[in-house]
Amino acid sequence: MIKNIVKCWEFGGGRVALAAICAHSVSISIGIVQGYSAILLPQLKESRQFSNLSTEETSWIASLGAVATPVGSITSGIFAEYFGRRRSIQISSVPFILGWICLGLAQDVNWLYAGRLITGIAAGMSTACYTYVSEISSPDSRGFMQSLGPICASFGILLTYTLGYYITWYTIALVSITFGVFSTVTIQFLPESPGFLLKRNQLTEAFDVLLWFRRNNALAQQEMDRFQENEKASDIRNASLKEILLSPQTVKPFIILILLFLLQEFSGIYTLLFYAVDFFEEANLSINEYIASMIVGVIRFTMSIVAAFLINSFGRKTLCTFSSFGMTLTMIVVASYVKYYELNSDEERILKYLPLIGIMLNVVFSMVGMLPLPWILVGEMFPLRVRPIMSGLVICMAQMFVFICVKVYNNMNEAMHFSGTLIVFACTSIVSIAFCKLVLPETKNKSLEEIEEYFRNSEKSIEDLKGIDNNAFEIQPELVVQVPPR
Repeated sequence: MIKNIVKCWEFGGGRVALAAICAHSVSISIGIVQGYSAILLPQLKESRQFSNLSTEETSWIASLGAVATPVGSITSGIFAEYFGRRRSIQISSVPFILGWICLGLAQDVNWLYAGRLITGIAAGMSTACYTYVSEISSPDSRGFMQSLGPICASFGILLTYTLGYYITWYTIALVSITFGVFSTVTIQFLPESPGFLLKRNQLTEAFDVLLWFRRNNALAQQEMDRFQENEKASDIRNASLKEILLSPQTVKPFIILILLFLLQEFSGIYTLLFYAVDFFEEANLSINEYIASMIVGVIRFTMSIVAAFLINSFGRKTLCTFSSFGMTLTMIVVASYVKYYELNSDEERILKYLPLIGIMLNVVFSMVGMLPLPWILVGEMFPLRVRPIMSGLVICMAQMFVFICVKVYNNMNEAMHFSGTLIVFACTSIVSIAFCKLVLPETKNKSLEEIEEYFRNSEKSIEDLKGIDNNAFEIQPELVVQVPPR
């Protein structure tokens, strides 16, 4: 076991994995922010100090964690562009710490607003981790390394739901400070992404970073050559920023990702996360709502790990289509059940656990594709010269969609009843099936340069691209210069 770990480290795979874990550690804090309102709001209702909060105030407490995130996403893109991917991730940990301090020491609703706002900004700033990990990973390992982000976020959500059952909301806030400190310290020891160095024309430094990660001169040089070939073939090499932003390889992935995130948010994935406890209470389940939320958290965390392995076996397109199909079926079942008993409220309920099982299966299917994969695709689909800026912009708009969904959830329930809200989620999932099947391109095992080439050349199918040579170590032995472990 130890020998295998040492071997993995010597040949670079372990170094990429360690760097990816450190970079994605900020996603634990993101998960805590996403799940925090689910345990915060019910505890506030039961407390003496905050029991008189209005529905409008509680909806703002829940949604401020999302409304501030777009600001952080734009800031993240700017920081990643000018200060580097690594430094941008590290800076994002500071507002996490400040926000949790505000929540942990909150004396009135304004402190709660401030804490949720600041942690929301931090959650948006943290998304540079996806750009960083995509640029340090090889094409065949990129999907797995990127899926560590959703795993860490799911762990943060599960941790929040579990702690919410045992300890107070302000204690959880103070405990969460430790994750911000951990990210700040560990990221300091990571090298900068080779993509950022190549963009700055720091070729020697970029080669040294690639060599540190790949532990093989031939592989590092292969990636350098691929980058330079793509630069020569690209029609935006000498273009202005405006021309790059309006080029097909920027506009096409932007539209695809915006529509994909729109379908993701309006299928109810994040609404369930932000209102988990209230959601199960609304469904009239004969089970403790906190326990139900913890069960969902366990399923989400487990399935995020399963998805990390599925993503290397199946394509992004296939997983998203399958995920949407499963979400549609489960949401239709739950919506039909809830609608029936809304119309026949005097009848005694049978199959009382059917809504819980349906929601659990919905979470299972969402974790297979539609929840994690859009975030992974953000780090894959844009050209290097605008990758951090455009990734920040897409995530900014995605978080705006999250805010809208979270903010209008109570209004939707009042206007359409709970069953009507669920029907909207089901209809969105149906549209998502068609979109993923007919529009979403497949990026599995494609290098970042090949993905850019696909969007640049509309006549070429992405399946026609050669993909990555997974037989990296089949290079002629006389051409390989192994770097001894340092």
